[in-house]
Amino acid sequence: MSTTKHYNRFDPAKHSWVSVLSVGGRRLQTAELNEMQSLALHRDKQFGDFIFGTGNVLEGGQLWINQTTKELVISPARVYVDGMILLVEEQTLTITAEGEELIGLKVDYQVITYEHDTELLDPAVGYSNHGMPGADRLVAKPTWVVNNPVAIQMYRLIDGVLATPKIPQELEGLTPVLARRTHDTSGNFLVSGMDGFIEVIPGDEDNLNLVIDAGKAYVQGYEINKLIPERIRVPRAKEYQTVKNELKRYVTTEASYKLHSQPVKELVNVSAVVQVSQTVTRGNMPGTADSLVNRPVVDIISVTRGPADNKITYDPQVDFEQDGDWISWKPSGKEPEGGTNYTVTYTYNKKLVLGEDIALENGYLVFKNGGAKPVNQTQVQVEYTFYLPRIDVYYLTADGKIKVVRGQSAMQPPTPTSPPDVLELGEISFPANSVQAIVTNRKPKRLTMLELRSLLDRLERAEYNQAINDLDRAAQYADPAVTKKGIFTDNFTNFARADMGDGTQFDAMIDPRSKSLQLPIEDAFFDLQINTEKSSVRMHERLLTINYTEEVLIDQSNATETMNVNPYQVFGNMATVRLTPSHDIWLEQTVITRYIWGWWWDWWNQGRTETRVILDEYVPFIRVRAVQVQAEGFTKNATNIQATFDGVPVNLVPSAGSQAGALSGTMKADANGRFSCTFVIPAQIRTGTREVRFWNNTD
Repeated sequence: MSTTKHYNRFDPAKHSWVSVLSVGGRRLQTAELNEMQSLALHRDKQFGDFIFGTGNVLEGGQLWINQTTKELVISPARVYVDGMILLVEEQTLTITAEGEELIGLKVDYQVITYEHDTELLDPAVGYSNHGMPGADRLVAKPTWVVNNPVAIQMYRLIDGVLATPKIPQELEGLTPVLARRTHDTSGNFLVSGMDGFIEVIPGDEDNLNLVIDAGKAYVQGYEINKLIPERIRVPRAKEYQTVKNELKRYVTTEASYKLHSQPVKELVNVSAVVQVSQTVTRGNMPGTADSLVNRPVVDIISVTRGPADNKITYDPQVDFEQDGDWISWKPSGKEPEGGTNYTVTYTYNKKLVLGEDIALENGYLVFKNGGAKPVNQTQVQVEYTFYLPRIDVYYLTADGKIKVVRGQSAMQPPTPTSPPDVLELGEISFPANSVQAIVTNRKPKRLTMLELRSLLDRLERAEYNQAINDLDRAAQYADPAVTKKGIFTDNFTNFARADMGDGTQFDAMIDPRSKSLQLPIEDAFFDLQINTEKSSVRMHERLLTINYTEEVLIDQSNATETMNVNPYQVFGNMATVRLTPSHDIWLEQTVITRYIWGWWWDWWNQGRTETRVILDEYVPFIRVRAVQVQAEGFTKNATNIQATFDGVPVNLVPSAGSQAGALSGTMKADANGRFSCTFVIPAQIRTGTREVRFWNNTD
């Protein structure tokens, strides 16, 4: 190993050097040669950082994720780092596919001398320095790493799925300049998607999944593009509070009593006044007290001795008195003889036993048959715990992360506050100890010029309709009632003047835009069926055209540079899957008592009318229907190929001569890696962009 010293005095933090100026007659220092290179590299870095930013992928860098083998393959890439464009070779990384994982680029620098590479010896043949050592070389070694805090963070995975294609740089490149301008003019806003909803996790009693749909947004001016839905585990509202000494008046005719605070978690302590009869043995010392077993004693009811036909009853005013948990005999009265037994009937405050005396059923305190019962019309003291509701808020950060602010559990829970400089997407209302959480999407969506124009049109129509109503109202009050007899007017803008009756006979429709009335129409929707044998049209994936012949008009086979038009896309095993249909649009018929038509026109009535009810209707779930699959690019003769639709397993049925896999509901690829099949979209799948995944566990 060489111990050569490389001198370099350049430090941009200490010196504002512009260039190295050589002086005639002085010797050239090795440090000056090194400083010239450092000056040039520093200038390149400043210029490159302003354009790109450290970690900018110029070409390549696609991710191939195999969640079965937990391998991540990153294709060759050209990445800008510290003023240099480095070539990063293809590399395979091992991931856990669990939780959040950051993929970064780590650059190590190594000094190469003639001892490592003999090509660094002087190649000048015929000179005295031939074969002698010269300058060393500094070599950059970029490698991809997982969860390394020193590396330049590039990609973020969540459970083995790409969540953020590129970690934005904060203070480098043109992006911050553009981001600052975008944020100053528009703030944080949502472009599309990113609606949230709650998903129950099977077998998990403590957590739920907050699912955020794919979408696009800008936070602090930075573009955040979610390619697929993201799931975040959030805890259910299981915090609880204790209620002490809640009183219930016991009545012998009622066995159950509803507790005030719901839902109840558990009973802590239930005590009641219970009556009991106890046989007590009299002590041998006259005038002393006898102990009662059940404590604390509330009141002594009676003291007797002997059989029922010859019973002796003792007088509490003359013979005895209650002394705490004791029965004290008075010296002047009569008392049982020493060593004899007598019966004491008394009441005491008993802690009731759960499961033996009492039970908790659906938030009710229930007194069980065969257990101890309180004295009629006495108070029962109940101490118990009950669950509290909670409100959480979820938001999007500038680096593409979706985070949840956990609120404070309370009977009237407050809404927590999001941090500054984030895009608040919505809030989650957690009922106490329930899976029926409600997501309220804030929808902080920007408005395009077309949408702003639509709002202006609606405002103008509202003003016009208001003016018409004012005129109608003025005419109704101004004209005599006699002259209006037998006259009926209706501008067909709403149903205010229609005789709806009970709603079962009224089936007319109105078009508020053209102010016209129309009887109901019957419509039917059919999927387009094409006779390929008799038709001459050219069929494409999602397009039909007339038949044509392709001709090359201009052929340019050379290019000035290469550009990856999709540098951050994620590919699986490079297979291609085509779904027919790839998207679905349908109308659901709803029977109502008020109908409109022409709703596709740009009309909104004043206020909140029946038209708004129709236009605001939201279909939350995809309809159940069969989907045809054409797949290719799989491993030859791969078997047990299975699929999920938005994470829900689906049953694959072979079609067009393809073969099923060895396992039920799976497929087998042919010798060319192709297969055809159908599956049915599961019920209760949310509308929007959903992920359909095919994979083979044996690959």
